[in-house]
Amino acid sequence: MGALYTSAAFREYARAQVAYADILLTKHSESALSLCRCGRLHPCDERRHWLEVRTHFRQFLVGEQYSGEVQQPSPPNSTRSDSSTPDDLG
Repeated sequence: MGALYTSAAFREYARAQVAYADILLTKHSESALSLCRCGRLHPCDERRHWLEVRTHFRQFLVGEQYSGEVQQPSPPNSTRSDSSTPDDLG
C-alpha cells in the first residue's frame, strides 16, 4: 500500500516536483530555429511532459510563490519603527 502523506509532507513533495520540473524545463527550452536544446523540434515530448507535471503539482501550492515566478517587491513601510531618532534633525 502507498505511503500516507500529511498535508505538510505532500506540500513539500509538490514543491520538490515543481522545482525538478523547472530544472528539466530549462534543459528542454528552445535554442534556435525551433529546436529544443535536446535537438528535437520544440516543444519536444520531454518539455510537454514536464509542463504537465509542473502544472499538476502547482495546483496543490496555491497561494505560494514559485521558483519560476518573479516576486514583486513590497511597498516601502511608511510608519516609523524607530522612536529613538528625533523628528527634528536637520
